[in-house]
Amino acid sequence: MARTLSILVLDDNTENADSLAELLSLDDHKVQVAYSGQEAIDAYRATPFDLGFFDVMMPGKNGVDSFLEIRQERPDAKVYFMTGYSADDLLKKAMEGGALGFFGKPMDLPLVLDACQQAA
Repeated sequence: MARTLSILVLDDNTENADSLAELLSLDDHKVQVAYSGQEAIDAYRATPFDLGFFDVMMPGKNGVDSFLEIRQERPDAKVYFMTGYSADDLLKKAMEGGALGFFGKPMDLPLVLDACQQAA
């Protein structure tokens, strides 16, 4: 049996964020949701998450910039990115900053669950 992970889902689209959080919860993970980059940064300050799934393109502070700020305080933060857009420059920046990888939207849920297993 896989270890239960503490996971943060960051997406400004509340429906996407809540749906992914629910699916991860059904796989016995403890999931918190953030709807803005600043919420994600604040959440990481309060909780040492095992894994994060961050949307790339968001109003205000995007997911990549939020991740890079989090990594300044938590260099071991493990994050996958999600995007429905062509965001090659941002994804490159994320990967250079230590991201684990990225998923296109709509997400392939078996691959997401596999990523959780690998992180555990």
